[in-house]
Amino acid sequence: MMKRTYAVKIGAGAILAVAGIILPFLADGTEALSSVLVTIGLVTVAVTGVQYWRYKDDLEKDERTQKLGAYAVSYSWLLTMVFLALLFWVDYLGLLVLSVQAVLISAILLMAFSARIFQWYLFRQGDVA
Repeated sequence: MMKRTYAVKIGAGAILAVAGIILPFLADGTEALSSVLVTIGLVTVAVTGVQYWRYKDDLEKDERTQKLGAYAVSYSWLLTMVFLALLFWVDYLGLLVLSVQAVLISAILLMAFSARIFQWYLFRQGDVA
């Protein structure tokens, strides 16, 4: 039987997706909001489905995984801060002209991918000091 938390998350994601599909029929000019709702709902359902498939009734995390995850996110945050400082100086010195959209997407992607890479690396190492 599926854990209650998985069922609630899948249900919430499905509700968001359906609300996003129905919204344009109820109000004009809501296409962007509708797209966001559908995306969030489908991502929630997909991520929860993968979590359920992967863990079933096992523990998702313990003290070690929480500790390594916290270190990975901290390292990722620090790397992103250094990256943003470098982007500031690149822009200030006129070496490269970047749009706000380019800076935001690069920072978001760097933070997400570096957190996962640091987590993978730390799990392979075994533990942190």
